[in-house]
Amino acid sequence: MQQQIIEILAEVKQDPSLPKRVTGASHLVDDLNLDSLQMIDLILKVQDKFSVVVDFDSFQVEHLSSLDRFTQYVSGLPRA
Repeated sequence: MQQQIIEILAEVKQDPSLPKRVTGASHLVDDLNLDSLQMIDLILKVQDKFSVVVDFDSFQVEHLSSLDRFTQYVSGLPRA
């Protein structure tokens, strides 16, 4: 799942070299410079790819603190 999220991140950032630079500890905002529109794009693409539903009322900025944390959050989401 994490590799697929990395591929989505590369697409959102329009940076084909991103998968070579990102690690599980990479902070999605600080290290990858994800802006607010890119975050929304990422979340929408993740929902589509994994058939999950992100509850924006329970979503917290801490979920973006690392790729590992975001992957863990997504893997715990209910399937659509």
